[in-house]
Amino acid sequence: MKNSLFIKQTFFALMLTVAVSGCSSSDNKEKVAEDTITVAEPTTTESSVSSTEIFKEFDWSNVPQSTSEIGSFPYITAPAGFFIQDGDRSYESKTGYSELKDFNKLIIFNGQSFYNAEGKVAKLKFRMKNEDADWNQYGFDSSVDKYLLSIGAKLLGKLKVNNAQKEFLNKDDDMTIYNHIVGDPYNEPVRFYALNHKNGKIMFQVFSNSASGEAAVVELAAFQQTIKAPTAAQMKDDIDANGKAILNINFDTDKANLQPDGQKIVDEILTLMKSNTNLKIAIEGHTDNAGGAEHNKSLSANRANTILKSLTSRGIAADRLTAAGFGAERPLVANDSELNMAKNRRVELVKR
Repeated sequence: MKNSLFIKQTFFALMLTVAVSGCSSSDNKEKVAEDTITVAEPTTTESSVSSTEIFKEFDWSNVPQSTSEIGSFPYITAPAGFFIQDGDRSYESKTGYSELKDFNKLIIFNGQSFYNAEGKVAKLKFRMKNEDADWNQYGFDSSVDKYLLSIGAKLLGKLKVNNAQKEFLNKDDDMTIYNHIVGDPYNEPVRFYALNHKNGKIMFQVFSNSASGEAAVVELAAFQQTIKAPTAAQMKDDIDANGKAILNINFDTDKANLQPDGQKIVDEILTLMKSNTNLKIAIEGHTDNAGGAEHNKSLSANRANTILKSLTSRGIAADRLTAAGFGAERPLVANDSELNMAKNRRVELVKR
């Protein structure tokens, strides 16, 4: 009997222990779950991943204005022991820069996106004054970077171009990176600075490796358009001098409908014909080589006829005009770039 009672008591104790343990385990699991939710890192979705392959406007509000004395353009001189070379020649520049463009651009990188900084651009190539001395990369970097920071320039970022950035920047022209970023950004990073000065906005590129150093400076300025729509008088001068006037008349893409600025040029052709009553012209349409040959020929003919009909509908005798389209058969230049293809998309007024 005692043994039976002992067994029952033991069994009851074991069951109680299991029950208490189960409750404790459940509480612990809930506690662990709470802790896990509290400290979990946010998940990253594909849509939240950013890319640097993008151009954006530059935000100058994040660059404090500087009132430092910065001298005159290009705002960087050679450190002690170095000189700025004249172009690609080995002797010292007398102008303070190796290359100057009154209007060009530098591509600026801020770590997240690119920006086309347009304005007056100078490029500077540095050499050691002592021709027998090894290139002092540390001395060059220390001097240039510390100087830029001392005048209030802000370091925006560094760029060593990866394959995606190379394809993005060079998608229209294989020379874009070469022309608008100094040094060798494929193998060594370029540093980018912005100076929000009281007298204007200036941006810098700085490059160095174990053998050379370069910098580029752009003094930002808005583009000033100097090309004007051709006038009737200019067309007449071209026809008298060359037997024809070459015009870039804008039509809707892949259509023969005149755009508003294209219509203004046709209005000038009308003035030309009314002012020179004995003038007879052949209106010849031309395209670049994009698309099929027959399609381009038909498109260029339709565009020439659009101009002819516009002129005859406003009083120009039909026997003074002819219209023809030549497609891409007579290019002015090779169709090897967007710029050259634009030159080939034209209308010529040829004296008959």
